[in-house]
Amino acid sequence: MNSLSETAYLVAMYRAMESARPDALFQDPFASMLAGGQGKLLAEVFGNQKQAANIIAVRTYTFDRIIEQLLNSTEIDTVVNLGAGLDTRPYRLALPRSLCWVEVDLPEIISYKSQKLQQQQPLCSLERIELDLTNSELRNNLFTKINSKTNQVLVITEGLLSYLSEEQVNLLSEELRSQSHFRWWLFELIAASEIKLIKPSQTQKLFQQYFSNKLQFAPNNGLDFFSERGWKIAQFYSMWQESRRLKRGVFLAALLELLMRCFSKKYWQAINQKIGIVLLEKN
Repeated sequence: MNSLSETAYLVAMYRAMESARPDALFQDPFASMLAGGQGKLLAEVFGNQKQAANIIAVRTYTFDRIIEQLLNSTEIDTVVNLGAGLDTRPYRLALPRSLCWVEVDLPEIISYKSQKLQQQQPLCSLERIELDLTNSELRNNLFTKINSKTNQVLVITEGLLSYLSEEQVNLLSEELRSQSHFRWWLFELIAASEIKLIKPSQTQKLFQQYFSNKLQFAPNNGLDFFSERGWKIAQFYSMWQESRRLKRGVFLAALLELLMRCFSKKYWQAINQKIGIVLLEKN
């Protein structure tokens, strides 16, 4: 099992942890089942990882709200979730029956997920496609096929871009923009270097050592990376601010924010542009 697959199980476990809280930001009744023994084992290996679980909770909640708002306010007829992992939104969000939801991921993830959820009924039309997303030729062929059958597409790359190189993200950006009906792109932008602002515990060091060395995409120019490539920044939610607002704050986040605002407003603004949820619209 590769690290991307292991991350999918761990993220499902964190969603299960959030769902079990009395003040849960969302309910994912399938997360625990999908995380299974692998997710529980990974959570035990890396410790309880409250901070990581909080980050995933905030990310999931924010993605949920943006998706629902877009579907209610635009004419999106298709959602394409690249690197879908063990996401369960087609089963738990209030989605239009007419919506087409396409999940794309590695064969082992698609197979496992299909087997686990075979008795469950999605709330919209759902298609799963096995594909190595690092293969640009196959990926672009898929985009062209989807584009020919749709009117307005939202693309989601939750948890994916950080594992790609800057060159790969640049190519993906070009491919998405080249499709006439691909209008929206939703993802999180995280600069791995900024995680070092938080002093990790021993288990957190293990977690970062295992996963962070696989992270690649962290552009120095933050959001400008995408605006320079013809995308419009439609929405941006700072993970720092959203974590505090939703009471899932990262340890010492409030103190760090205060210090950075006092001593370097420019640096604080730069950090806010590097850690957040981004919705792009094609110009």
